[in-house]
Amino acid sequence: MKFYNRRSKSAIGVLFGLSTLLINWLAHYFPEFVECWYSRGLFQGIRFGFDWTLGQLPFPSFYLFWIGIVAFWIWLYRHRPKLDGLLQKLAFWFARIFGFAGILIGLFFWLWAFNYARIPLETQLSLDVQLLDSTALWQELEYETQELDSLRTSLVGNDTNALEGKHFWPDQAENTIRLAVEKWLASENFPVVGHVRSRFIYPEGTLFKFGASGIYWPFIGEGNLEAGMHPLRKLPSMAHEMSHGYGFCDEGVCNFIAYVACAEHSNPYIAYCAHLDYWSSVARACLEHDPNRYEGQFRPGIPQGIVADIRAIRKQNSKFQELAPAIRYEVYDSYLKAQGIESGMLNYEEVLMLVRAWRQKRLD
Repeated sequence: MKFYNRRSKSAIGVLFGLSTLLINWLAHYFPEFVECWYSRGLFQGIRFGFDWTLGQLPFPSFYLFWIGIVAFWIWLYRHRPKLDGLLQKLAFWFARIFGFAGILIGLFFWLWAFNYARIPLETQLSLDVQLLDSTALWQELEYETQELDSLRTSLVGNDTNALEGKHFWPDQAENTIRLAVEKWLASENFPVVGHVRSRFIYPEGTLFKFGASGIYWPFIGEGNLEAGMHPLRKLPSMAHEMSHGYGFCDEGVCNFIAYVACAEHSNPYIAYCAHLDYWSSVARACLEHDPNRYEGQFRPGIPQGIVADIRAIRKQNSKFQELAPAIRYEVYDSYLKAQGIESGMLNYEEVLMLVRAWRQKRLD
């Protein structure tokens, strides 16, 4: 009888996961409902709850989560029932695994991922998002290069050595970036309930092994960052993960929020980091679009200080190796598409269209 009771408990987990997936499928047909009752309603309470419990811990809750997962399975193994025969043992463990997976899937959506179905940010901001043609793409690159050069000059003058992050790192960086993100979101009438954390994960290279410089973990309501990143990349990544924490799932949107929240910051180092992160995306797009023009005409004219910073970032990244990058790409690409983001991994680069549309709106 105990065996069947345990199977019933596992069935509840499976039912919870499957029913949540059904609700998520339906949610994409009613973005206005999701926006009102979940993104600006229930999720705000969840956000508050996380930030004033786990968010108050003096260490990343990421560690606590995985300790809890391991402890649960050890406990389950030690308290497994005495079962006769291989089939009963297999049935028990498969039931537990599927039940556990169902609970995680259900919590994933209820704690955060229903935000995939909310009204798109570009719609709420009335942005006219269009694919960038060749002219617009190169205009973006030239504009960003000028902005970068000007900001870098204000920091170090004509010095062409790579910037040392320790000399410019802002005091209370996490609070500073959070305030910048909250200020921009509030200016666009988005709720900013809570106190989203974005904390570094050690040892260095932990997240890089999985192809990530940062990750928002819905089960703890916390953004986590790769400690091994070059300092020039850390602040934009922090703003990106915080944007996830405030209810935005789309990767391109979070890149966009990180840019607009930090690119005009009064601290020139924060602004420089934001522009450099965006510049890298624009430069990559121009290189793919017209490699001859980029290599032959544009690249020789890039200010040497900017070149030094890009090389320093690449050198830092080269210290860490990713596990199975091709598999990771395909898995995450499929995941994004399953959440209604048709462009998959290319969604990260949609920040170009959002920034361009945002600039055009400000000029109108």
